[in-house]
Amino acid sequence: MVISLNIIIGLSIGIIAYTLLNIGKGIQKYAIEGFKAEKQIKGKNSGVWIIGTILTSIYMFIQWIALLFAPINVIAPLEGFGLIVFIIFSYFVLKEDISRIEVLGIIFIIAGVILITVFNPNKSSIQSSDFNGIIFLIISISLALIETILILISRSKNYKASGLILGITAGTLMAIQNISKRITAVPDITLTITFGILTLIMATLTLIMTQFAFTKSKANRVVPCFTSASIILSILMGIASLSENIIVIQIIGILIIIIGVVLLSAFRSMGQT
Repeated sequence: MVISLNIIIGLSIGIIAYTLLNIGKGIQKYAIEGFKAEKQIKGKNSGVWIIGTILTSIYMFIQWIALLFAPINVIAPLEGFGLIVFIIFSYFVLKEDISRIEVLGIIFIIAGVILITVFNPNKSSIQSSDFNGIIFLIISISLALIETILILISRSKNYKASGLILGITAGTLMAIQNISKRITAVPDITLTITFGILTLIMATLTLIMTQFAFTKSKANRVVPCFTSASIILSILMGIASLSENIIVIQIIGILIIIIGVVLLSAFRSMGQT
């Protein structure tokens, strides 16, 4: 077990990042409901929506800082924790009920995050020798080709299974984004600049793909696929291309988090947004 001060700092910053992201999403949803009620996009709700958008944008940079301190298999699973924040926000602000199955999902996610963090075998620092660029490229290009083919097939069938395919694709882009952020922690100016630029590109593509997925399928189908793919692929790519380690109990923790994510989102009526 390696729980250094840096990892604790990274974990704390990561929690702040995902909290801001999901409060921002909640505020955006609150504003959208206001737009529907007023049947216009002007007025106080537009300002509320802008505040939510600012929070979701700030998240990217705060999470980036977290990945400079802690390994991916500690930070990536916090995406599940973010869903808990969204559910709680929805309960107190949007006045949406929390079902028993969602409470169970919250318990699963918290338990999984604790297992992954407490039994983390990785050190907080990362060196250029830890990074395998060839493996990173092979995995990234392979995933891009496979998912492009699947999207084209889905399109030819009137976007059948689009929630699954587009959600996973968006999650893959997020995973590559997470890896890129982590690589910028390497004490190598060339890698820092290169993957800093790649991070911004991936962040833009993630946003576009996520929004596209929401136009083709309901959020309660897209979100579980997106979150699960993001967590799993971030960790697997961290193992393959950044020499990160993972032990059995962490794998159990990951599976518990994924179950929690499904319980929190797949059975919740989120509509299109």
